[in-house]
Amino acid sequence: MPTASSSPAFCSPLSQHNLGILWGSASVGAPFRSLSNQSGGGGACWSCGATGAFLSCGSCRSVQPVDPAVDYFQIFGLKREYNIKDNNLEGKYKDWQKKLHPDLVHSKSEKERGYAAEQSALVIDAYRTLSKPLSRALYLLKLVGIHVDEDKTINDPELLTEMMEIREAVSDASDSQILEKIQSQIKEKLETWSDSFQKAFDKKDFDQCSGSYTENEVL
Repeated sequence: MPTASSSPAFCSPLSQHNLGILWGSASVGAPFRSLSNQSGGGGACWSCGATGAFLSCGSCRSVQPVDPAVDYFQIFGLKREYNIKDNNLEGKYKDWQKKLHPDLVHSKSEKERGYAAEQSALVIDAYRTLSKPLSRALYLLKLVGIHVDEDKTINDPELLTEMMEIREAVSDASDSQILEKIQSQIKEKLETWSDSFQKAFDKKDFDQCSGSYTENEVL
């Protein structure tokens, strides 16, 4: 079973190059980051007192301390749902980094540099989590208190058979056209399971959500 930070073990280098975009790792580079226990950051600016300060103050531009009540979706102004209806997630991520990156506040106080380091790392984790389907699904379940065991053994014979068939097809592929066809087929399956996850999540059927996640993870 693939781990959270690796592509499926059966992929050859060629297949990883062509198919890798379909496997969104459950976490990218690091596990989900716990929010800081520091208070503040969501109300009045610690520096100038202006109200409505979020990750950084709109008035004095001071970086704010991490607010533990803010989730990853709020950071990017998104609704808490699986199918993100925003094509500009990367653009929003870059905009935040322009305001929060530690290198941009090197001349500020030690306290603000510390805030910038925390906020910048948080935004990176938020972007990596929400930009991948699997990690986004896991995070949504985590927000509602559902833990999915990523190391749990999959015992569904039908699912395991399908995984074996995909492995064999990838191994037998002789050119990029065949790999592209396999990629297209997997993409269709992922879209179907993504729709299934979203519908189950909307209905708060978290058992079904976990099942959809497991199928998604196998691919």
